[in-house]
Formats: sequence, structure tokens, C-alpha cells
Amino acid sequence: MPEDQFMNVKEQWFMYDTIGITPWLDEITHPIPGWFSSFLALSNTDALTFFDTRNKSIGLAYNNQESRDQVPYAYIVETLSVGFFAPACASQLSDKTIPSGANWIGRMDTMSSFWDNELPQHTSVIFRVNQDERLKAVCSIVPPSYGPVGGCIGQGDFSDPTPPAIGGGNYGVHANGMGRAHLKYRWEFPGGIGVPRRASLVVECRLVEWARTILRTIWGPGYFPMRDYDPGEVPTNPITPKPSLFGIQCLLTGRREVQQRGQYHA
Repeated sequence: MPEDQFMNVKEQWFMYDTIGITPWLDEITHPIPGWFSSFLALSNTDALTFFDTRNKSIGLAYNNQESRDQVPYAYIVETLSVGFFAPACASQLSDKTIPSGANWIGRMDTMSSFWDNELPQHTSVIFRVNQDERLKAVCSIVPPSYGPVGGCIGQGDFSDPTPPAIGGGNYGVHANGMGRAHLKYRWEFPGGIGVPRRASLVVECRLVEWARTILRTIWGPGYFPMRDYDPGEVPTNPITPKPSLFGIQCLLTGRREVQQRGQYHA
């Protein structure tokens, strides 16, 4: 091979980006771009975009991009998914005020299930490379195939809700998701979609008006109650509210083209 001709190596690589909806956003000093502190704020947004707003500085659990505007290497996209992830602690309190007694009026237990199962069926997805739209679909047919799948719901009993005899806690739990927990059961692009180096790549999601109307009329996300005391203690208030986080994550898997060691080039 002539010295001025180099060959890149194709290696398996994936890219992911996450949008969060959480009241925790109001508590931090550095708001995360494209995240929302309420369902109402989410419903008033025209489009949710991935890969063009954030990078890994928001946390590697949510994003692994070096840059947010352009792909820094040639990339072949093989699969795409959009996953909706809701808190396993399904019981939501509207604020940090802990209600007294056993009746938590206004508590919401169904939003996790709605988020994971219902909302993806009313949200569209568009995959765009530069000006070309390579996929237009509904999010329910591009499930993530990782994370919780299947479903269950459970709720505890009160043995005695009045301190100091704490006993059980009447909290809802949730474990659900769409798809099957195996990465091979994903939306595939036969032959792959080539993305040139420095190209713009974006995945855009849009809620239909019905879904936006629902979210406008629901408070939240709220706070889930956590038991916060050591065994043997007699706490004044045994519950500490913690902010919940509802997420939407887009994952691309494929192969990126990188330079071989000793053959670096522009």
C-alpha cells in the first residue's frame, strides 16, 4: 500500500443520549440542556432531540459523546432504539411535604406504567443524517431491548402507619418496559447507514397532541418516599422524599472507523 493511502479500522461502537424529566433539575446549579423539570414543560416542547444538544459532561450514564454537534469519526449505524425508562419506585408524592397518617391524598402510582408502555405508542421518531431522513416511525417499534422488560407491579401493606411503630409501607413498585432483553432484537438497518466524519446526526422525537394533552394535566414528576432511619431508632418522621427521574434514551449501535496505530492521518 502506498504511504499516502491509509485504511481505517472498523470497530464496534455505540452512541447514546438521554433526556430526563425530574424535579431534581431545579436543585442543581448547572441545568442540563434539553432536560425538563416537569411533565408540563415537556408537553410544551415541539421536539425532543438527541445527539445535537448534550455530551458526556452530563454524566457517562446518560451520554457518551465527545462532542455534541458533529460525529468526530466515520460511523456505520446498524441499529437504533428509543427507550422510555420510569422509576421502579412507582409511588409519587407531589412535593417534599410528607402527609400525616396513612392516607396520602393525591399520591400517584400509575405514571411509571404509563410512561414505559403507553407513551412510546404515541411518540414518533425521525433519524436524520445531515439533511437525509433515514427512518420515520413510532417509538414502540424501536424498543431498546435492554433494561427492565416484561412487567410486574406490587404494593405493600400497612402494619401500623403511626410512628414509632413503623411496620410496613404502602408503596407501589414497578418493573416494566418494551421489547425483549437481548440486543439482537432491535431495529436493524440492513447493510448499515453510513455517517461521514463531521456530519450532523440527530434523532428527533415528537409527542402527538393526545399525549401532550395528557402530560399537561398531570402534575409531576414528583418525589418517591424513602425510609430513612437506622434499625432501633424511633424517628420523628421516618420518610425522606427523593426526586424521581423519568428518562428517554436513544441508543445507536454500529461500527466506527478509527486510525490504525502508526498510521495516523488527517
